[in-house]
Amino acid sequence: MKRVIAATVLAAFGLAMSGCDTTTANAPGNTTLGAAAVGGLGGATVGALASKNRGKGALIGGAVGTLGGALVGQQMEANRDRDKLRKLEQERAYEQGYQDAQSAPPPKKY
Repeated sequence: MKRVIAATVLAAFGLAMSGCDTTTANAPGNTTLGAAAVGGLGGATVGALASKNRGKGALIGGAVGTLGGALVGQQMEANRDRDKLRKLEQERAYEQGYQDAQSAPPPKKY
């Protein structure tokens, strides 16, 4: 029972610490690496607890969790990059429209 509690506390601590770095959160690859680490830790914990052979279960669970976490992190980065690009395009369109309105000739008065 003590091992289960220790593994749970360790997993919770690792999960909490993975969200603490905000200075480089938007750097390329950080989301993928963080998600892979959390997925690997969670997978190893679940694999060790669910299997009769704890070492083998932890290895298999860690590998599966790492791959799953990396895929999720990669998708999160792709979504973030897509949103940044969309916002940049909207800002450029707004600026272009503003510049066009400023350089347009005044309307004719009849």
